[in-house]
Amino acid sequence: MSLANYINIKAGLMDYFRPYDATILPTQTSITVKTMYKGMWEVWANLEIMISARRLERDNIDAELGNMEREVMKLVCQYKPNDIVGILEMQYGGYQRIYTPGNWAKSNWSSKTFIRIRFYHNSS
Repeated sequence: MSLANYINIKAGLMDYFRPYDATILPTQTSITVKTMYKGMWEVWANLEIMISARRLERDNIDAELGNMEREVMKLVCQYKPNDIVGILEMQYGGYQRIYTPGNWAKSNWSSKTFIRIRFYHNSS
């Protein structure tokens, strides 16, 4: 596998040494007790997916970053319950391009995608 075709998807912070990177960070979680079921909690978690494409030309956003953004959007919007075990629902909340003035790597373009997921937690 060529390094140029490799994307790392992980939970945590971005790795600025990879040409392509996607990281997932939880930002806010709301928990509701389900009174009909003892010890059952409904959880909604807001997540940010940070996408980075470092192999682009300086001051020129190629199609690579947009392709990565659309692939994440497709995965979220076409999600079916329990495609990921335990995740009942996934909602797309849009994305935001990140334009940081004075960025040390002018060829390092990135964006954030916002999603919400719903799952249940049983404390028994």
